[in-house]
Order: sequence, then C-alpha cells, then structure tokens
Amino acid sequence: MARDEPLETDGRRMRRRHTEARLYAGLASLLREGGVAALGVNALAERSGVEKVLIYRYFGGLEGLMTEYAKGSEFWPSLGEILGTEAELLAEPDQARVAAKLLGNYARALRQRPVTLDLLAWECAHRNPLTVALETVREERSRELFQHLSAIGFPLSGRVAELSALLAAAINYLAMRSRDIDVFGGLALDCEAAWQHIETIMTLAFRGMLSASK
Repeated sequence: MARDEPLETDGRRMRRRHTEARLYAGLASLLREGGVAALGVNALAERSGVEKVLIYRYFGGLEGLMTEYAKGSEFWPSLGEILGTEAELLAEPDQARVAAKLLGNYARALRQRPVTLDLLAWECAHRNPLTVALETVREERSRELFQHLSAIGFPLSGRVAELSALLAAAINYLAMRSRDIDVFGGLALDCEAAWQHIETIMTLAFRGMLSASK
C-alpha cells in the first residue's frame, strides 16, 4: 500500500490543478461578461462546474482565488513582456530610453487585457479585500521588476522610480478610458501611433529629470 501513496498524491495534485484551471477560466468568463458585479462564490461555482466548497478549501474564499489569479501572466503583464530581451536593454546606454521603453511595453501589454482593465477601473471606485489583493500583487510585480533591472545594471531608483510610478498611473488611466472613449486630450487612444508618441514624451520626461538631477 505504501507504494501507492505517491501515485495517489500525484493524482490529487493533478485533480487540484485541473480544478484550479476551471475556476480561473470561470472567473475570467464572469468578469468578461458581467464585470466585477457578476462575481460571487455561487456564480463562480456554477460557471466553473466546481463545488463551491473547493473554492474555500483551495483558496480560503473568493479573495484568495483573486489573489492567485492576479499573479498569473494572463492577468498582469509578465516580466518578459515588460523587459523584452536583456540584450536590447544592455545595448541601450540611455537610461531615459530604457525607462520609457519599459513603460511602453507595459502599456502595450496592459491594453491587451480587457479583464485587467475592468478590474483596475473597479479598483478606483471600491476599496475592499478583493482590491487589496490586487494591489498586493501589483506591488509585488513592481518590486520584482525593479530588482531584476538592478541585477542587470539598470537600477531605476530615486526620482526615476517616482516618475515611473506617476507615468504608470497615467498609463493605467488612459488604458482604462480607452475602453469607452477614442480621444483624450487630443491623443487617439485607439491608435498605436499615439501610444508610440506617448513613449517618446516619456523619454523626454525622464531625460529632462535626469539632466536636472546631475
């Protein structure tokens, strides 16, 4: 019997991963169709075809499930999407261009995630355990990014980090608004050329700030 225990453990692990995948898919489906208002343990269990007791057993409830879902690259842009290739970063000596390029990559990846944009918009109007879970994951991703950049020789710290945070907030807002409007302040939010122009403006902002701090 002892020989069968590892197989049983592996089987349970596989069943759990399968159940988690169904819950993540059900969660994304509910968010796409009805937004945050559609979320609920009962609705999620029905949509996923999973007993709701498993949501509590595996995640401790909807908050824990949202936290794990937010950690996935399908929700937040991955480090690979933001960083691009390390070779490109190392070949670019201009820190202003590096910082703006990273934010440009972030904007591009964010705009491809309608569910994420919906949740970011919801976060602006609501403060509860679910939004706290999303905030926690976002801050963890930011720390990972800054740590990785520091490790490869591009430490974005001090004023560069502060300006990056302000510009990232602006990107979040413009990306969210692009769901409902085409133009904001003369910028055509549905046009890739406008977002390229935003990246150029960010480069100039970083360059001016770096020059002023010397």
